[in-house]
Amino acid sequence: MLKSWPPAPSHMVLYNWAGYEGQPERPPMAFSVEDELYYGLYAAWSDPADDQRYTDWVTEHMRAWEPYASGIQLADENLINRPYRFVTDENLRRLDDLRATWDPDGLFVSWLGRPEPAVNASEEGTDG
Repeated sequence: MLKSWPPAPSHMVLYNWAGYEGQPERPPMAFSVEDELYYGLYAAWSDPADDQRYTDWVTEHMRAWEPYASGIQLADENLINRPYRFVTDENLRRLDDLRATWDPDGLFVSWLGRPEPAVNASEEGTDG
């Protein structure tokens, strides 16, 4: 990955997302997948001819890390290129129920790419 890094100011963000000991319990949230670490790749370029090259660079490197990830932060992903889990299965069901009640005709688009359910029941409670 480092050998093919896009030009500056492209960067990687990595931080401890797990919070801290004694952190107050968070209320249930629709977009609720969090884990111990957060990482994100950001490519920047000025030549429109490089659009596909650097979009693919970020997408493919993030896809390569999927076996080690439990989800994404919804604001960081291009769900057209790489849909991935950003909400727990329980909260996705809650969101679907609310949408069925308040938007039965699907007037409001929710997102571009529906997340896949957790691989197994032990991941249901995983925030990450």
